Amino acid sequence: MYFSWERVIVTVISAPRELIDSNLPNLRRIPFFSGLPDDILVAIAGKLRREHYLKDDVVFVQGGLGNAMYLIESGQVAVIAQSGNEEKVLSYLGSGSFFGEMALLLGERRSATVRVTIDADLLVLHKTDLDEMLVQYPTIALMFSRELSRRLSFTDHRPVIVKAYNIVTVIGGAVDRLAESLARQTGGSVLIIKLEGANYAPSVNGRYSKLVSVIESPAAMTSSGLAELLSSQVEQYDWILMYIMPRATEVTVKAMELADVSVHIGQATQHWKQILAARKHWIVTEAPGEMDPLARRIARKQVGLALSSGSARGIAHIGVLKVLDQAQIPIDLMAGTSAGALFGGMYAAGMTIDEITAFALLLQKRSRLLGGLWDFCLPPRSGLIKGDKTMNFLREFLGDKRIEELRFPMHIVAADALSGEEVVYSEGQLVEALRASISVIGVFRPARIGSRHLIDGGAVNPVPTSVLAERGADVIIASSVIPSLEDRLQRKALKREGKVPNLMGVLLGMMEMMESEIIKTRMNPADIVICPAVEVYSAMEFERARDFIRLGEEAAYRALDQIKHLFASAAPERIR
Repeated sequence: MYFSWERVIVTVISAPRELIDSNLPNLRRIPFFSGLPDDILVAIAGKLRREHYLKDDVVFVQGGLGNAMYLIESGQVAVIAQSGNEEKVLSYLGSGSFFGEMALLLGERRSATVRVTIDADLLVLHKTDLDEMLVQYPTIALMFSRELSRRLSFTDHRPVIVKAYNIVTVIGGAVDRLAESLARQTGGSVLIIKLEGANYAPSVNGRYSKLVSVIESPAAMTSSGLAELLSSQVEQYDWILMYIMPRATEVTVKAMELADVSVHIGQATQHWKQILAARKHWIVTEAPGEMDPLARRIARKQVGLALSSGSARGIAHIGVLKVLDQAQIPIDLMAGTSAGALFGGMYAAGMTIDEITAFALLLQKRSRLLGGLWDFCLPPRSGLIKGDKTMNFLREFLGDKRIEELRFPMHIVAADALSGEEVVYSEGQLVEALRASISVIGVFRPARIGSRHLIDGGAVNPVPTSVLAERGADVIIASSVIPSLEDRLQRKALKREGKVPNLMGVLLGMMEMMESEIIKTRMNPADIVICPAVEVYSAMEFERARDFIRLGEEAAYRALDQIKHLFASAAPERIR
C-alpha cells in the first residue's frame, strides 16, 4: 500500500466565480447537499479543492487522522476494512458519493482505508474550512447530524462484499460470447465498449441481447476520457468489457491499467505476453467451451469440488459425480484425496460415469487376495504391497495422461512420509500422482516421485476443501465419505458380526479414525457438504460397489436443490 503526492494533482477551487458556479451542479446531485440553499452551496464550493487520483492510489489509510472529507466528482473508490494482512471490501462508491465525514465529525481516526479503483477526481473539504462554515451556517450542523445518524445505522448492518472482476479488458475474439455467458450465468447487465475501432460481431442467437449493450468510443478518445467514460457507466452496468485490438496505444494501455483484469482470448504473441506480464491477466483459448468457465471466473463463481479419501467407500463419489453431471452442475476445478483423487481423476480425464462405474465393479474382483492386483512385499518393510501392479492396472484406463492436460484443473493430495508435509500435484503424470495419493499407510509401500516418498493424502488432508480455497474456488462443494466416531459406533451396533478384523481392516480402521479427527480441525468451510450414508459398510467392502454408488446418488439428490440455488441467475448485489 502506498500514497504518492507526486501522483495526485491538486486544484484549488476559488475565484473566479465562474469556476465555483461550474461546481454547483456537482454538489446539487449529491443527496447530502441537495437540500441546501444556493448561498451555502456557494460557500462550500469556495472551500473545496479538486484532487486527481489514479487507480490504486490510496486516499487515506485506516487509523489515520480524519482531517478532511471527500466528494467523488468522477471515478470510483473502494472502502476497505483491514485486519492484519486481511482486507475486506465494505463498499464501492462512485460519482456523486462522498466519504470520510465520519472521522471528520467525530474527531476520531479513520475507521477504514479508501483506495481508488477507477481514476478519480475528488473534491476535498478540510476540517478547518468546515469549522468556519459551521459557525457561519448552523444549518450545515443539522444536516451533518442527520447524516451521521444515518451512516452509523448503516455501518452496523453493512455487509462485507467480495469484488468480482467488474471491469475487464478483452483482447482477441469471442467478446460477444463472453458477454452473453456473463449475462446468462449471473443475471447481470453487461456493457461492451469498443475502443479504437475494435471489431465486434454480435452473436447469432441474440437470446441475451437485452442484457448486453454495446457502445463505440469516440474516435478521439483519450486516456482521461476513457476514465471518465467508465466512471459514468460503472453505476449502470454490473460488468463492463472493454474490447481492444492488440495494439499498444495510449488508450489500450490505459484500458488495461483501469481494468480489474485483462483477458487475452486466443493465441497471444510473445510481444503481447510481455505487455500483459506486468498486469493481472489471463490467457485462454477461443474454444466454445472456454467462455462459461471464463465468465464464472470473472464473476467470482468458480466451482470447486472436493472428494474425500475413504478406500472402498470412496466409490460413493461416483454416484455424486453422476448426479452433478446429469444436473449439469459446472465443475471448474477439483481436488481429491486417495479414493477421491482416483475417481475424480478419472472423471477429469474424460471417462464417462458408465466407464468409471465399470472400473469400480471390476475392483470387486481385482481387489480380492488372488485378484491379481496385489504384489506383496516379501518381507514387508515399509508396506505390505509394492504397488507396481496397481499402477499398471490404472494405466489400462488412464494411459500416460498428464494432470495439466485434463479437462479442468485437478489437484491430487498426497503426504510426504518423512516430513509429514502435504504435497499437492497439479501437473505431472496422472497415474504416478494417483499411486501416491492412494498409498494407505502400512498397506502400500510409499510411492517414490522425485526425491519424495509419498503416502495417502488422507494423513494430512482427507477432505481437501482448503486446496480449492487456496486456488481460487468461489463456490466449494465437498463429498465426504469419512465416518465420524459416532458413525463408527452406529456401524458396530448394526453389524455385530463378531468377526475379528484382518490386518487390512485394522490398518484402514486406524486411518479412518485419524482422518475423522483431522477433519475437525483441518477441513475448510464448504458451501455444501454431501455425505453419503456409507458408515454401515467398512472401507474394504469393494463388493458393495453398487450400494456405494446408490448411496452417493441419494445423498447428491438430497443436496441438489441447495446446489442449484447457488447457481440461480441473480444480478450481483450492488453496494455503492
